[in-house]
Amino acid sequence: MISKGWAPSPRVQAALREVPRHRFVPETRLDRAYHDDLAVVTVRQSPQTALSSVSAAWLQADMIKQLRLEPKTTVLEVGSGGYNPELLAHVLSERGRVVTVDVDPYVVHRTRRLCAEAGSGRVTAVLGDGGLGAPGQVPVDGFAGIVITHNASDIAPAWREQLAEGARLVVPLEMGGYTRSLTLVRRGDVLHCEHWTYCGFVRDRGAAARTAPAVRLADGKVTVRWEDGTPGDTTGLEEALRGPRHEHSTGLIVQGAFNFETLQIYAATTLAGFCRLSASEGSTLVAQQDAAAILANGSLAYLTYRKNKDATNPADRTTEFFIDAYGPAAKEVAERFAQCVRVWDREVRESGYPPMTVHPASTPDNQLPPGDVLDKPSARLVLQWPGRSPVDALSLSTAEGQRA
Repeated sequence: MISKGWAPSPRVQAALREVPRHRFVPETRLDRAYHDDLAVVTVRQSPQTALSSVSAAWLQADMIKQLRLEPKTTVLEVGSGGYNPELLAHVLSERGRVVTVDVDPYVVHRTRRLCAEAGSGRVTAVLGDGGLGAPGQVPVDGFAGIVITHNASDIAPAWREQLAEGARLVVPLEMGGYTRSLTLVRRGDVLHCEHWTYCGFVRDRGAAARTAPAVRLADGKVTVRWEDGTPGDTTGLEEALRGPRHEHSTGLIVQGAFNFETLQIYAATTLAGFCRLSASEGSTLVAQQDAAAILANGSLAYLTYRKNKDATNPADRTTEFFIDAYGPAAKEVAERFAQCVRVWDREVRESGYPPMTVHPASTPDNQLPPGDVLDKPSARLVLQWPGRSPVDALSLSTAEGQRA
């Protein structure tokens, strides 16, 4: 963990050495308990669906590091497990305190038992909906940090309200269905993003939990879903999927291993009509089982890629990005998506994630800074992507409003 750079803080390093991780994951073997890149599932709904887990150690260390905690303060964790709050308690030192909240009585009972058996005595496990924070446990000046350990589809107002001024909220937020752990600093009613980490967690089970609207097409072989916003009009798509597929190159050819995680968020927050597309394995209609897509004018376009040069050495292989599209406006919709990829390649690819602020949902448009707006039920996210003019962002906002 330390040699890979995930725990540069001496206090985080000490916590990793001192807290016996295997005591908090009795469900698994010792070697898996101490694997730096594996989460341990502790509660399952089914063999395929996890309800609760102890996250991968590298991710826990990274999120704790991002909180920048001071000793002797009080921190809130939403989503219990036992091991993570004990790491936090060690970072906070003997006079520090951790409040951890979970909606599942079994998880809370498990956390209390394990913390009593192998903990510091400075963790308080509370049964409740984490979307409400921890009423009755909030320090006079607010929590010195809040960490959310489940995928969140929204920024709960209680998290901002219970956070101390200048403190940090670390939350795995879904944007277009893609999850990034965001480090958000409170400045009044606005949260300012200062760090992004690629990640994934179990989903929220509280009152704010959301099931994405979806439409199944082609006898259930293709599913279109909208992780943010309202569903689009799928009229004509059944017929379109029975027609020819239009293949459109973006012109983007990459060599070797290639990271396009910012492209996912860029497309989700700048393309009007954005949605996600999934298909059964081996589908002849859609080349990928999960893809970023857009829907417009009875037509559907999605992002895919294909090897155009194979090689024994992976570094010598090349891959080309394509847009596949169906429908009467396939060429136009495909070109719009392709243009998004080109702009990302030219303006964003080397610059990383953009500045972003999170505002209360009641904030009117004229009080928001310039940028692309992604609306959540309780928050308005404003992303300032390079190469995007105010006119570009306004066009997206107008299109989204018309769609809604």
